[in-house]
Amino acid sequence: MQKSIKSLFCLTLYCFVLFSFIPLLRLSLPMDTQEAVVWGKYCLWGTTKHPPFSGWIAYDFYKMLGSKDGALYILSQLCAVCGIFYIYKLARCFFDENKAALATMLQFGIIYYHFSAVEFNVNVLSLALWPMCAYYFWQAYTKNKLTDWLLFGLTVGINLLNKYVSVLLFGSLVVFVFADKGVLRIVKNIKVYLAFIIALTVIAPHLWWMYQTDFETLNYFASRSGNGSSAWWGHLVYPLKFLSAQILFAAAMILTYLVLYRKNADKKQNENRSEKLFIAITAIAPVCLFALTSVISGNALKSMWGFPCLFMWGVALTYFYPLNINEKIQQKLPMVMCVWVSLFAVGYAMQCLLTTSPRFTTDVKKFSARMEQKWKETTGKPLEYAASEVWYADMLALYGSNEIKPMIWMKPKSNPWFDADDFKNKGALIIANDEGEYNNYKKMYGEDVTPAQKMTVEFKNYFAKTKIKEVLYGFYLPKEKKNAK
Repeated sequence: MQKSIKSLFCLTLYCFVLFSFIPLLRLSLPMDTQEAVVWGKYCLWGTTKHPPFSGWIAYDFYKMLGSKDGALYILSQLCAVCGIFYIYKLARCFFDENKAALATMLQFGIIYYHFSAVEFNVNVLSLALWPMCAYYFWQAYTKNKLTDWLLFGLTVGINLLNKYVSVLLFGSLVVFVFADKGVLRIVKNIKVYLAFIIALTVIAPHLWWMYQTDFETLNYFASRSGNGSSAWWGHLVYPLKFLSAQILFAAAMILTYLVLYRKNADKKQNENRSEKLFIAITAIAPVCLFALTSVISGNALKSMWGFPCLFMWGVALTYFYPLNINEKIQQKLPMVMCVWVSLFAVGYAMQCLLTTSPRFTTDVKKFSARMEQKWKETTGKPLEYAASEVWYADMLALYGSNEIKPMIWMKPKSNPWFDADDFKNKGALIIANDEGEYNNYKKMYGEDVTPAQKMTVEFKNYFAKTKIKEVLYGFYLPKEKKNAK
C-alpha cells in the first residue's frame, strides 16, 4: 500500500473517532438529528420538509445501536467517511494512487467533513450521496457499462429521495454533457433511459405522497428560502454572501494548498479535455447554480446548504494547479491536515464545555419527565401528544417514558402521518418559547387551549455557568375532554 494511502486511511480514522466521541459532551442531540429520527419513526414516503430517506437511515441506525445518542454521531461520521471514499475513487479516475490520496486529504480542510457534520441531517447524508452519484456517472459516461448506468440511476433516485437540491448536481452533469459535446451520445444510448427508469422508480412513491399531501414539502422549501428580497441589492448581496461563506468554510484547505503550491508547483498540465470539463464543472457549477437561484429570486440562502457542493474542490485544486509530489509533500500534507482536524475538534469540544445554549445543555430526559408529570397532574392520564415547535416536540417524542407523538406547530396538516381526530380526542401538552408563540396556538384552538403557565428551566455548562430561561406551557383540552373530566 502506498504511503499516501496509509496516511489518508489514518487521517480518516482519526477524524472519525474524534468527531464520533467529542459530541457526547452534549447533553442533547442537535435539533435536526432529533427530527430525522422522528421522521424515520413516523413518516412513510415524505415529510413536510424533505423527502424521507434521511429519516429512514437515522431511525434504523438509532434503533440498531440501542437508541443511544452516540449512534447518530457515528452515523454522521460514517456519511463523511463514505463521501471521502468516493471522492478518492473519483480522484483515482484522474490521478495515480499517491496524488489521488493527497487530493482527497484536502477535503479535511473543509468544515463540512467534521465540525459541521456532527448534526446528522439531509446535508450530512449528501456528503456521501453526491460523490457517489458523480463517480457512477463518470464511470458510465466514459466506459458505457450497463452496471454503471444502473448504479447512476439508482444514486440519482436516492439523492432525490434525500433532498431536492440534488438537482443542482444533476444540472451540473447536464452542463458537462453539453460542454463536452456528448448530447447525441447520451440521447442515443438506451442504457441512459434504463438509468432514468431506475431513478423514477425510486422516487415515484414519494411523488405520489406529495400529490396526496398537497405538495406540503414544496411549501416548506419556499417558506425556508423566503419570499424574495424587496430591495434590488438582495439579488447581489445574498449570492455573494453565500459564495463567500463557502470559501470561508474551505479556507483551511485553500490556505494549506496555496502554501504548498508556492514551493512545489508542477508546470506539467493535464491535456484531457473531457476530464478538465468534468472536474471544473462539478467543482464550480453546483455552488454557482445555488447562487444563481438567489440572483434570480433575491432570496437569502442558508450557508450550510452548500454542504455537498464542495466535494470536488480538492480534486480540482490538485488537477489544475498540480504539485510536484515528493517525499516532503507526502509527509507534510497529512500532518498539516491532522493539525487542522485537531483544531476543529478542540473548537467543538470547547463549544460543548463552555456554552449554556439550551440546544447543548438541556437534560432532555429530566425535562421530558417534568413535562409528562405536569400533564399527568392535570389529566390523570399518560401524555400521547406534544404540541410545540420542532425542538420540544421531538425531544418528548424521543425521550418520553411512553410513546409521545410530536404535533409540530400544533398543525395536523403539517403532520399528516398522525390522525387529526385522534389528536383532537386525546389533547396535547403545549410548550412555547414565548407568549407570541403560545398566543398563536390559542388563536388556532380558542378555549380548548388553557392559559399559559410559566416554568423556569436552568441550563448549566461544565464550568457551572448558568443560564435561566422561562418556558411557557399549557394544555390542549377539547371541550368534550373537559366536560368528561
